[in-house]
Amino acid sequence: MKMLIELDFLIALIRSGDRHHREVVGILEEKRGELALSPYSLLELDLLLWSNRLKVRERGRFLILLDETLKYYLVEVLRPSPRHLSEAYKLRGSGLTLFDSLHAATALSEHIPLLSYDRSYEKVSELRYIHPSTLIDSPI
Repeated sequence: MKMLIELDFLIALIRSGDRHHREVVGILEEKRGELALSPYSLLELDLLLWSNRLKVRERGRFLILLDETLKYYLVEVLRPSPRHLSEAYKLRGSGLTLFDSLHAATALSEHIPLLSYDRSYEKVSELRYIHPSTLIDSPI
């Protein structure tokens, strides 16, 4: 079953000291080829890089390594769509942030569940939301 991941999943992957890092690596291994990345995660990531809220030595090299990592785990990067934006406008009324509404809208438009540590997605009744910790037998 294909599942959509978003920025929080990437952050846990990128930061080896993140409390979810090992869990995310395990999920990537176990679900190789079953994960898709919300295209809006890349824009959100770029904003974090440019604002220095996420610091890396060489941004260009970092992004190339991220691309290689996604390819290694067979994570499909979805393409943006006007349909996602249309659906996101509807979702913003439920209290989701701009990017959270875009990720949720992508999952809804693509008819796939959203895999995220952000429990705010539980507010969206029509969304199939999965917390990553439910995919593992015991905490890593």
